[in-house]
Amino acid sequence: MAENLKCKFCGREVKETVHSKKIPLGFRVDYYLVWTGELTPVVMKNPKDEREVMQFFKVDKLRPIVACCDCFEKEDVKLEMDRAFQEVPELSVLEANGDKK
Repeated sequence: MAENLKCKFCGREVKETVHSKKIPLGFRVDYYLVWTGELTPVVMKNPKDEREVMQFFKVDKLRPIVACCDCFEKEDVKLEMDRAFQEVPELSVLEANGDKK
């Protein structure tokens, strides 16, 4: 998974997570990853019940945000990663499309 992934904040190439009984806690993590991208609102009928409308956001142009373990310790990096993870519009898809409920 981590092949050619680099930290967005310092540029260091990150290594795969290592699992071993010889390592304290049984694993060693070298990076944190958040997937983000542009969102497109989608409205469709529920395939199980066509009287019900489903609303969700489709992620377009998927892109990773990678932080090495050293950079992730910095508060501003943690905040940016958290913000990217939680970046979902608050409006309903119907309202975003200009439709009325």
